[in-house]
Amino acid sequence: MENSDSDRQVVTEKKKRSYLPSTLASLRHRNYRLFFFGQMVSLIGTWMQWTAQGWLVYKITGSKAMLGVIGFVATLPMLLLSNFGGVIADRFPRRKILLVTQTSALIMPLILADLVLLEVVEVWHIALLAGLLGVVHSFDMPARQAFVVEMVGREDLLNAIGLNSGIFNSARIMGPAVAGIVMHAVGIGYCFMVNGISYIAVIIALYMMRIKDSGRDRQTGSFLRKLVAGFAYVRKDKRLFGIMIILAIISIFGFSYTRLLPAFASDIFGVGELGFGEMLSFNGIGAIVGSLAVASMTRRKDKREALVAGVLIFCLAVTGFSLTSNFTSGILLLLILGSGMIMFMTTANTMIQTIVPDEYRGRVMGVWAFVFGGSMPVGSLAVGFAAEQVGLALTVKVGALVCAFAALAASVVSRKVSEGGRLPRTAGMPPVQSPY
Repeated sequence: MENSDSDRQVVTEKKKRSYLPSTLASLRHRNYRLFFFGQMVSLIGTWMQWTAQGWLVYKITGSKAMLGVIGFVATLPMLLLSNFGGVIADRFPRRKILLVTQTSALIMPLILADLVLLEVVEVWHIALLAGLLGVVHSFDMPARQAFVVEMVGREDLLNAIGLNSGIFNSARIMGPAVAGIVMHAVGIGYCFMVNGISYIAVIIALYMMRIKDSGRDRQTGSFLRKLVAGFAYVRKDKRLFGIMIILAIISIFGFSYTRLLPAFASDIFGVGELGFGEMLSFNGIGAIVGSLAVASMTRRKDKREALVAGVLIFCLAVTGFSLTSNFTSGILLLLILGSGMIMFMTTANTMIQTIVPDEYRGRVMGVWAFVFGGSMPVGSLAVGFAAEQVGLALTVKVGALVCAFAALAASVVSRKVSEGGRLPRTAGMPPVQSPY
């Protein structure tokens, strides 16, 4: 009787899968469907906040350097705390961690909304609240990245990571556009209010999930030893280490262009809030196209090629963007730029997550968050002051040139990945065969 029930369940799952195109395969999992739609609502609010926050800072100060300073403050906690977040993600149930972080995250936007609506907001308020939100994200990001496999299993992991990028970038299309309309119609403060309320959607989704405790080792050993083991694991695997190095270069010299977009909108293109929102939306359209393309890939060779192609496309588009003063050309280049950026990011993430065993997943994704989020404060501060001294266009062009060298490095790493082989052995850990 038990075998009969089990067989029926397998047939049901296969039927569910057959009704979905390969790009949406992960949506057959109930828990992931809840996560998908909850995150969609929450991330629209997040992108509204990011759009409004950059515009508010530039409106108050008129300083490109201050845009970089706020970016530095917002992402510095990732550099300092994300690896601790990774250890915690391997130590405690990840859904519970996310419930705490998402509940905590809704507080800061609501405080900022009150300050703006009461017309008492100052730059230091924005910096403080952005920093506190960064602390929350330092613990949220490793747990959220590592939680995906618990919702979909390894079979649909690559597809789910691609769809996660799709969620993020769909919100990236809608959030800035809505923020531009809201800022123009009723004021900046309401963008922060909407973001705070939007966290409720993902909190409800997490409560509704049916997740069994995976029984992971609760890591009774030294917290510091576990932290160091995560770094050691990445360092011993040349593929993981290579991807992390490239990610750091792209984060510092490439992705930091986003901090300067309010200045490009105001000083180069001469557009207001609606135009700024349109710029971010076109960037998001390109990113969602790139993420869905990666989610549809089935051949390992395709993923390796996407890693290199993504960096090359990104570099060329960033260079073109730095050279144009035409708004139409600018938003079209932002579309291409977004596609290349997310092709690299999603492919790199999937490569890492597929070759890392679950007992190390939180810590390795903590290293990922440390490299990605931790590199951005350095880049944000550098590009902010560089743009102030030598100009927007030259700053972005130099960053694109450095990223071009990262593209060459990406081609070497992709060949390393294609060689496959076994992952490094760690005490107490069985050998894991790389799918690449």
